[in-house]
Amino acid sequence: MPRNPLHSLISLVIFMAGVLIVPAQGQNIVDGIAAVVEEDIILMSDVQQYAMMQAYQMGVNPYQRPQEFQRLLQELQPQVLQSLIDQNIIKAKAEEDSVIIKEHEIEQALQQQIDNMVSQVGSEEALEDQYGMSIREIKDEYRDEVHKRLLVERYQQTKFANISVSRREVEQFYQAYQDSIPEMPKRANVSHIVIKTKPGASSDSLAVRQLRDLKTKIQEGADFAELAQQYSQDPGSRRQGGDLGFVSRGTLVPEFEQVAFALQQGAISDIVKTEFGYHLIKLEERRGEKVHVRHILITPQATQEDNQAVIDSLNMIRSELLAGAPFDSLALRYSQDTDVQRNRGDLGWIELPNFQIPEFRQVVDTMQVGQISKPFQTQLGWHIVKLNDVREGGEVTLKNNWPEIEQMVLQQKRVDEYQRWLESLRSNFYVDVKIQDFQL
Repeated sequence: MPRNPLHSLISLVIFMAGVLIVPAQGQNIVDGIAAVVEEDIILMSDVQQYAMMQAYQMGVNPYQRPQEFQRLLQELQPQVLQSLIDQNIIKAKAEEDSVIIKEHEIEQALQQQIDNMVSQVGSEEALEDQYGMSIREIKDEYRDEVHKRLLVERYQQTKFANISVSRREVEQFYQAYQDSIPEMPKRANVSHIVIKTKPGASSDSLAVRQLRDLKTKIQEGADFAELAQQYSQDPGSRRQGGDLGFVSRGTLVPEFEQVAFALQQGAISDIVKTEFGYHLIKLEERRGEKVHVRHILITPQATQEDNQAVIDSLNMIRSELLAGAPFDSLALRYSQDTDVQRNRGDLGWIELPNFQIPEFRQVVDTMQVGQISKPFQTQLGWHIVKLNDVREGGEVTLKNNWPEIEQMVLQQKRVDEYQRWLESLRSNFYVDVKIQDFQL
């Protein structure tokens, strides 16, 4: 008989977490070695921090319910330790199988996590305050863990993607767990086209002029670090006077890196354009294939005219849609969603009460099936949305919710296969658990 679906995924929380939660201020994190896997060490602080993360994700607030939070941490730590051990086993297996995650994939995943964390706390400055470190340092802190998570996902994609379930398995699952399956929230099937506002030529010119003025001040004796603290728009390095520390070749965006590695020690670059804006770069020191650099970033700001140009474009696209043009074709032609080549604008079914972008949720919740929204703005850009279908929430039944139940069974089956695969790996790698119990 299958395990309860409400608990079966708990051992995969560390692997599949898309958001890293800041440890609660005032929590005591002790250190020491919890376990060794091959040559990798798992610290007790790692276990405690990820247990805190999971407790947060389960909705237990340490300030409002401190005693419950502490009890939950004690219960979670053995599961978290096993998950971290398994993560390192998979890393060792990946090295054995020569599985490679490219640097740009790690950087993209890190940035996505940073964006999620920022959305939770409100701003990059608030995130830096809570962590006590810069955005760059937060990324460095979690780079290794993100790499391991991507390795796990790569194995899951290659080994378990082709698993299927039968009609009988779905019916048996529902009969066994229908009393414990929670009610479904209201869901909407939506498609969207998103266009990001790009600053116009006047904004670019203003940014370039500002950097030229700053370079003149530096040449006249002003301190680069002080100007970076005052003017740079890179929240990850501004407080450190634009200091990026020592970085290896392949870490920075190509345009920036090419200039940084070509500078002489102490030299200031000409203005460099990257996807982030315009930079002045100073080379502090070079050690082989690593450079220690500072920079000042000025990011051109979109004007109201730039926004209006995007709104006008979306209104023209909307008119084509209302006249009968296929949504997927126009999405493929115009949308700047990074997944548009795969989904052609179709976001599938989203749970409206839980959807993370409030503006998106508010617009969709007021629409009728078949409607196409007027342009609206979110943190991702300007959108138009088509509401394809709606399913009201309520009790889960085979008749009304077959696709959702089938997906539950499929996920359960993949987890079971994954756990069997992990179990077979565990005996092939050196694991030494140093301590079984933790006291915060």
